[in-house]
Amino acid sequence: MKVSLPLMVLVTVISLSTPVFSQSGETKVEYQKSDKIVAIIELPYADEVVEDAIKEYMGKKGGKSDHIKSFDVYRNARLSDTDPEIVDVHCKVERKLVKDRETSVVYLLIGRPGENVGARTPDDRFKVTEAKELLNTMAPYIDAYNLDVQIKKQEEVVRKSEKRLLNLKDDQYDLEKRLKSLQDKIAQNKNDQLMQTEDLNRQKDTLNAIHNKKDVTQGKLSRQ
Repeated sequence: MKVSLPLMVLVTVISLSTPVFSQSGETKVEYQKSDKIVAIIELPYADEVVEDAIKEYMGKKGGKSDHIKSFDVYRNARLSDTDPEIVDVHCKVERKLVKDRETSVVYLLIGRPGENVGARTPDDRFKVTEAKELLNTMAPYIDAYNLDVQIKKQEEVVRKSEKRLLNLKDDQYDLEKRLKSLQDKIAQNKNDQLMQTEDLNRQKDTLNAIHNKKDVTQGKLSRQ
């Protein structure tokens, strides 16, 4: 069946506006000079946005932010509102650039409260599954946070555009006032020219009359 163009456009818009999240996986990453098993996910957002979103998300989970090497650590956090257990969530966000497209890679490791994660063995899988689930839960939250950031940025762009438009309208008003003033001056100048022309003609008539009177007087004198 042939799909109509408007429907195709609608499908395209929906697909572009609906975020598609990659599912989390696991990998090994260097943590305090030795490799540790961590959960990993890649998200199509700038690294600073992802970092801020995670910080806000973990803050709502009760985690107190700390920093160890390249990892942010959220201590004494609960993975869910009903979870009685508290943990330390170690998180690292790396910027990734592929063909001018910026994404972020998030590494996440869950530690026991106060645990020295650097002392873990490379095969320690403590709560790796929970770490992957946490990243999958974070993904839509980060998307919503990113949308809020985009909205705020676009609102600022709109405010600046509105300000430029108002300035242009003010400039137009000033220019129109100056134009009206110039038009009034031109009209006044034309009127002054007419009046001056009339005055000049009168003065010329007076001058001619004096010349004629002089000629008459000189004629009388020459006949005497």
